[in-house]
Amino acid sequence: MLSFFPSPYSDELLYSALGRYHIRSGNNSPKITLKELYNDNNTIATVDLPSNIDALVNQLPLLSSYTADEFINNHTFYPFYSPFLPKKRAITIKNSMKANYGGNIHTCIGIVASSIPLLPFLRFCPDCLKEDEKQYGEAYWHRIHQTTGVLVCPHHGVPLHNSTVAFQRLNRHEYEVITPQNCQQNTSIPYYSPQALKIFIQLAQYVAWLFKHPQSPQSIDHYRQRYLNRMIERKLATASQRVHQKSLIDQFVCFYGRDILEHLNCMIDYNDSSNWLSNIVRKNRKVFHPIRHLLMMRFLYGSAEAFFKSEDNYKPFGDAPWLCFNGAVDHYQQPVVTNLQISHCLENKKPLGTFTCSCGMIYSRTASDQTPKDNYPIGRVITYGEIWEKRLQQLVEVEKLGLRATARALKVTTRTINRYIAQLGLKASWQSSTSQPKPADTQPPNNHNPQSEYRQQWLNLQKTYPDATKTTLRKQFSALYMWLHRNDKDWLNQHSPTLQRPVSINNRVNWEERDKQIKLQVEEVVTQLLNLDVPQRITIGKIGTTTGLKAMLEKKLDKLPLAQAYLSEVTESVTIRDNLRL
Repeated sequence: MLSFFPSPYSDELLYSALGRYHIRSGNNSPKITLKELYNDNNTIATVDLPSNIDALVNQLPLLSSYTADEFINNHTFYPFYSPFLPKKRAITIKNSMKANYGGNIHTCIGIVASSIPLLPFLRFCPDCLKEDEKQYGEAYWHRIHQTTGVLVCPHHGVPLHNSTVAFQRLNRHEYEVITPQNCQQNTSIPYYSPQALKIFIQLAQYVAWLFKHPQSPQSIDHYRQRYLNRMIERKLATASQRVHQKSLIDQFVCFYGRDILEHLNCMIDYNDSSNWLSNIVRKNRKVFHPIRHLLMMRFLYGSAEAFFKSEDNYKPFGDAPWLCFNGAVDHYQQPVVTNLQISHCLENKKPLGTFTCSCGMIYSRTASDQTPKDNYPIGRVITYGEIWEKRLQQLVEVEKLGLRATARALKVTTRTINRYIAQLGLKASWQSSTSQPKPADTQPPNNHNPQSEYRQQWLNLQKTYPDATKTTLRKQFSALYMWLHRNDKDWLNQHSPTLQRPVSINNRVNWEERDKQIKLQVEEVVTQLLNLDVPQRITIGKIGTTTGLKAMLEKKLDKLPLAQAYLSEVTESVTIRDNLRL
């Protein structure tokens, strides 16, 4: 057990505090320090995500109040990575940090496979260095300064300097503290434009906020869904969550600028469909570097703090439950509908909601930009359901109510009643014989076994109208069709007009025959030109103009071998004509 242990400063890396212990203990060998700290001299001196922390806590002085969780949350990079990991993986990593083996930590967290590399050297802020020496009498390694993606100090807004201490040292068992010798200010720090510097300061502040306010681990799909919710509002994705990838990339790159994204190793390759920006809003099992999540949060929410403090869910139709409009049930216009499917309306480009009630009614409507919480408008009734249809049959055929009375009872229009009566093949008391289909052979007979008669009527209709399709017959004789569809569906499908597919006509050109015909026409024109009183030069253009086949002779001559051979013999160049004149 240790006789003393230096208290870690605010935002000090555990690596830095252990280095200060090594100096104050007076040990000459790093192995001796490891033995005292962990009771084991093989522990690796890791900067960002150390392991064997439980053993360290067990070696602390008797009255020490430090715990493994306190060291992990306040003095390691764990709060930077854990919010963006699945809960099970985050727990596994924390347990590995507490245990005496940490070989799987960087692999599980995704650092090894990440395209964003670790820092080459530990870094420092010159202003923080002076303030620490003035306040504590010594400087220390700040956790925020060593975080990948943090390029400037969030407190002083100045670019960070590289020290001479490597982030991954050759001597893996040695803790090295910050000194004036390894933190010489240099002039090789990059220059950032005022706009870039402003953004880098904000990103550093987001990381500092995460360190100060640790967030719970979330599923990978949690962030994707949150991003999609905001992207739908900004027209970067449809209501059905189809992302407009090109618009997203264009706006994202324009929002930050290529220079900033390249400094952060977050530039997007336009030619790569699997770039990180496209993947982060797709369904996948891959974790993304925290700095990329912070870039998305600033782009869509304004800041990381705004993202974590908001609980926005995409609700274009408000909260459940929604109203049911089935006039045949007791819960008419009552908020009982809980099943909602959101898609994308192709006509007006707005979210389209399909509402399904337990009574069987299904209706749809588009979201309203003016009144998003309005649950009343119906765009289209897909079906009223079996309960409504049975109630309609009861009112029409048993109670024999009139048209308007039936419509009032079911809370619909008279037009809707007439349409459903035709579809269901019901017999209404208000319909006269003249309102029924005119052909006598389409009327169902009034007997106990109408199946054979219905079948015969359907066959007679096909003989009477041999060119009619199944759809045409269904529309013209809906009552007969609906009865067969409900009661004799298999027979109906087997004895209906088949789908008439258009027969393709082979319009291919017989080039051999065409070649012979064109050769004859060309010969006639050449003969005419040779017999003219005023000689004219015989050219393909002249022959084509005379015959009306100029385009054919200029573009398709390779498919006319006979005409081509003849033309090569009779056509004259300027040189030939000049020689003839001489």
